[in-house]
Amino acid sequence: MTSQIYNQKKFVPTPPEKGSFPLDHEGLCKKQFLLYASCLRRNAQDTSQCREDAQNYLACRMDNNLMERTEWSKLGFHSDSKPAKEEKQDSSN
Repeated sequence: MTSQIYNQKKFVPTPPEKGSFPLDHEGLCKKQFLLYASCLRRNAQDTSQCREDAQNYLACRMDNNLMERTEWSKLGFHSDSKPAKEEKQDSSN
Protein backbone atom coordinates (compact mmCIF):
# COMPACT_ATOMS: atom_id res chain seq x y z
CA MET A 1 0.00 0.00 0.00
CA THR A 2 2.79 2.45 0.76
CA SER A 3 4.33 1.78 -2.63
CA GLN A 4 1.31 3.44 -4.26
CA ILE A 5 2.00 6.68 -2.42
CA TYR A 6 5.57 6.87 -3.70
CA ASN A 7 4.52 6.24 -7.29
CA GLN A 8 2.15 9.20 -7.44
CA LYS A 9 3.29 12.26 -9.33
CA LYS A 10 3.81 15.41 -7.35
CA PHE A 11 1.19 18.10 -8.01
CA VAL A 12 2.77 21.34 -9.19
CA PRO A 13 0.33 24.27 -9.16
CA THR A 14 0.54 26.71 -12.07
CA PRO A 15 -0.45 30.37 -11.84
CA PRO A 16 -3.30 31.67 -14.02
CA GLU A 17 -2.29 32.92 -17.48
CA LYS A 18 -3.38 36.49 -16.84
CA GLY A 19 -1.95 36.76 -13.32
CA SER A 20 -3.77 36.88 -10.03
CA PHE A 21 -7.41 37.79 -9.63
CA PRO A 22 -7.63 39.14 -6.06
CA LEU A 23 -10.85 38.81 -4.14
CA ASP A 24 -12.90 41.96 -3.56
CA HIS A 25 -12.76 41.83 0.24
CA GLU A 26 -14.05 45.39 0.62
CA GLY A 27 -16.98 44.86 -1.75
CA LEU A 28 -15.94 47.68 -4.06
CA CYS A 29 -17.51 45.99 -7.10
CA LYS A 30 -20.24 44.02 -5.35
CA LYS A 31 -23.06 45.99 -7.01
CA GLN A 32 -21.68 45.30 -10.51
CA PHE A 33 -21.14 41.64 -9.65
CA LEU A 34 -24.70 41.24 -8.37
CA LEU A 35 -26.12 42.91 -11.49
CA TYR A 36 -24.10 40.53 -13.68
CA ALA A 37 -25.08 37.47 -11.62
CA SER A 38 -28.78 38.39 -11.69
CA CYS A 39 -28.58 38.95 -15.46
CA LEU A 40 -27.13 35.46 -15.86
CA ARG A 41 -29.96 33.97 -13.78
CA ARG A 42 -32.62 35.82 -15.80
CA ASN A 43 -31.10 34.67 -19.08
CA ALA A 44 -30.46 30.99 -18.23
CA GLN A 45 -26.67 31.53 -17.94
CA ASP A 46 -26.47 32.98 -21.48
CA THR A 47 -23.40 35.21 -21.17
CA SER A 48 -24.01 36.91 -24.52
CA GLN A 49 -27.12 38.56 -23.05
CA CYS A 50 -25.07 39.99 -20.16
CA ARG A 51 -22.02 41.39 -21.95
CA GLU A 52 -22.65 44.97 -20.82
CA ASP A 53 -22.95 43.91 -17.17
CA ALA A 54 -19.79 41.81 -17.48
CA GLN A 55 -17.93 44.74 -18.99
CA ASN A 56 -19.11 47.07 -16.22
CA TYR A 57 -17.94 44.57 -13.60
CA LEU A 58 -14.51 44.19 -15.21
CA ALA A 59 -14.21 47.98 -15.57
CA CYS A 60 -14.93 48.36 -11.86
CA ARG A 61 -12.26 45.79 -11.03
CA MET A 62 -9.73 47.60 -13.24
CA ASP A 63 -10.64 51.00 -11.76
CA ASN A 64 -10.10 49.67 -8.22
CA ASN A 65 -6.83 47.85 -9.02
CA LEU A 66 -8.40 44.44 -8.46
CA MET A 67 -7.15 43.32 -11.83
CA GLU A 68 -4.62 44.47 -14.37
CA ARG A 69 -5.86 47.09 -16.84
CA THR A 70 -6.31 45.22 -20.12
CA GLU A 71 -7.55 46.16 -23.56
CA TRP A 72 -11.20 45.24 -24.08
CA SER A 73 -10.36 43.29 -27.22
CA LYS A 74 -8.13 40.97 -25.17
CA LEU A 75 -11.06 40.34 -22.83
CA GLY A 76 -13.38 39.40 -25.70
CA PHE A 77 -15.13 42.74 -26.19
CA HIS A 78 -15.14 44.90 -29.29
CA SER A 79 -12.45 47.55 -29.18
CA ASP A 80 -15.00 50.32 -29.84
CA SER A 81 -17.28 49.28 -26.95
CA LYS A 82 -17.10 51.06 -23.60
CA PRO A 83 -18.75 50.17 -20.32
CA ALA A 84 -22.08 51.94 -19.79
CA LYS A 85 -20.53 53.93 -16.93
CA GLU A 86 -17.92 55.45 -19.27
CA GLU A 87 -20.47 56.08 -22.04
CA LYS A 88 -22.67 58.08 -19.65
CA GLN A 89 -19.70 60.18 -18.55
CA ASP A 90 -18.64 60.82 -22.16
CA SER A 91 -22.12 61.85 -23.26
CA SER A 92 -22.53 64.28 -20.33
CA ASN A 93 -19.42 66.26 -21.41
